[in-house]
Amino acid sequence: MLRGQLLKMKAILLVILQFTLILLLLAGTRGMNHLVLSSIFFGIAVLLMVWAIAAMKQSRLRIMPDPHREASLITTGPYRHIRHPMYTAVLCGGAGLLFAHFSFLRLCYWAALAVVLVLKLLYEEKMLTQKFKNYADYTKTTSRILPWIF
Repeated sequence: MLRGQLLKMKAILLVILQFTLILLLLAGTRGMNHLVLSSIFFGIAVLLMVWAIAAMKQSRLRIMPDPHREASLITTGPYRHIRHPMYTAVLCGGAGLLFAHFSFLRLCYWAALAVVLVLKLLYEEKMLTQKFKNYADYTKTTSRILPWIF
């Protein structure tokens, strides 16, 4: 019982940190210094997010890293290549915000967001491995965040 509560608190903390860092990136955006670069990253983020949501239509989309009890393993769309395309989209969108108004502090926020998302996906993968028998096989044919890289 205590272990379950600790895991739930960890999941909630990761989500809170994720959204806090996104808000910090948003709050520091004052202008568009690098409009083209920023727009490219935003465009990739939006396209990937829409594609991932469309692929998840048969499952249950959640912000929390714990899979819904009625969830099914999605292996189509961007999930064919990337296990966490929503996290990839968040990092791309965050990079767009970073390049819109670059500063060292904002780079630190983006790097912290990347660390939080990696911790969150490691937690999520542990839960998915417990829930789906074929998840371990799925991980052998896909990358976590960047296709064919990580």
